[in-house]
Amino acid sequence: MGFDNRCLYSVVKNTSGRRKRFGFLPPHGRELAPGEEFAVFGDIRQAIIRHERTSARRAVMAFEQALLRGDLEIVSGPAVVLADEANPGSTKTLRLLNGVLGVEEPCWNTPTSLPNYGN
Repeated sequence: MGFDNRCLYSVVKNTSGRRKRFGFLPPHGRELAPGEEFAVFGDIRQAIIRHERTSARRAVMAFEQALLRGDLEIVSGPAVVLADEANPGSTKTLRLLNGVLGVEEPCWNTPTSLPNYGN
């Protein structure tokens, strides 16, 4: 049994209905089958920005167009981490359950038998 690290990743899903290559997905583009998900450490928006300004702009525009066309969907992003100033050392993450916003223990403090992303 390991620890869960899924709340540290962004997950996107190919919703185009066909096998499609998304050239802006890091590190050098990814081909995804219909319904296939892809995980990247951290925020997907930051992960697609390349170091060079021109290619970063193209990658951002392609990402945005894929979302607008319905070819790609953002399934989840990294968790928002909150520190309780009145209770030092008490870190929580935001969660949404049946439309109700709350907090929970960070994923990295939670044992799981699920496979970790990135491993």
